[in-house]
Amino acid sequence: MCLICQRIELIKAGENPYFVKELETGYLVIGDHQYFAGYSLFLAKEHVTELHHLEKETKLRFLEEMSLVQEAVAKAFAT
Repeated sequence: MCLICQRIELIKAGENPYFVKELETGYLVIGDHQYFAGYSLFLAKEHVTELHHLEKETKLRFLEEMSLVQEAVAKAFAT
């Protein structure tokens, strides 16, 4: 199982302390190490190694949600 899949399994089990929010296509988590304030990851629910491997509709929805996540993180951590 890949590292991302392991982290998603921890989220599903309620054991990932960095989990923030579940969206339709992915999970928002705060980065384990805050190299930059607000460093976050949006983990895709569907396991693929490349974005272009997602079906078109899933990819477009994922990118839309990624944009919403980025905006929310930027607002939350604005200095």
